[in-house]
Amino acid sequence: MHIYDETKDICVNNSAVTLGKFDAFHLGHQRLINIINEKKKEYGYETVLFSFDTTGIKHLPSVTTKAERIDICNELGIDNLVFYPVNKETMAIEPENFIKEVLVKRMGAKVIVTGRDFCFGRNRRGNVEMLEKYAVESGYELIVADDVMSDGKKVSSSNIKDYLTSGNIEMSNKMLGYNYFIKGQVVAGKQNGRKIDTRTINISPDENKILPPRGVYKTNTHIDSRVFKSITNVGINPTVKEDGRIVVETHILDFNEDIYDKEVKIEFIKFIREERKFPDLNALKRQILLDISEANL
Repeated sequence: MHIYDETKDICVNNSAVTLGKFDAFHLGHQRLINIINEKKKEYGYETVLFSFDTTGIKHLPSVTTKAERIDICNELGIDNLVFYPVNKETMAIEPENFIKEVLVKRMGAKVIVTGRDFCFGRNRRGNVEMLEKYAVESGYELIVADDVMSDGKKVSSSNIKDYLTSGNIEMSNKMLGYNYFIKGQVVAGKQNGRKIDTRTINISPDENKILPPRGVYKTNTHIDSRVFKSITNVGINPTVKEDGRIVVETHILDFNEDIYDKEVKIEFIKFIREERKFPDLNALKRQILLDISEANL
């Protein structure tokens, strides 16, 4: 997969392009990707996932980090991934010029796939009606995908973020089409878990990653090609530390290996309880055993 990051110098020919922010890779995004993959099979086009990258103008926490998006696109077989910089210069581009210069000239778009509410260009004047207007003269086919619905609500990044930040992991996962996850490198902690025979691993989440509320969750932990049942605390771990820094701390069942510096993936299944401070480590251990029972692990 070719990655265009923080650059406008894109060079692709005969492509099937899907456009959007792609900050969650939810079921709606997956529908768009399935369409361009089908066009690749049918006509041999190169696939392009064109993502508008807002990190250059403001801090916008996302359901997936940039590194996670790269991993997902690799898994989905995307040929070209574009992180198109959103800044004062690119925001000033007239949408007509974006179509002609970026989509047609630089990417050789033969198929453009997007959602019905997609907007682009200066003052967000560009929309699917404008893309339709230029389709014939520019030589591309426009496909506008219908919204994906879940329990009567539109599958969208904003709805998923609302569910995540309120702790409704089940509904988040339903709209995502996969389990919400956090990836990170295992870092050294204070090793208090060894004192009470409930060892944990710690990762520091990416600062741009949207996190669920502080609390304990039923999770699955992926280590290399292995998957383990686990429970995870997201929070400041008030019983054993006082710096107030958010960490993701996971107790993995039937696991007793040192995996410092290894990257792991933690999938969230359901919320168990809010984070709280315990009087001592033994009280914390008793609660961990109750959490394991509550999670039906």
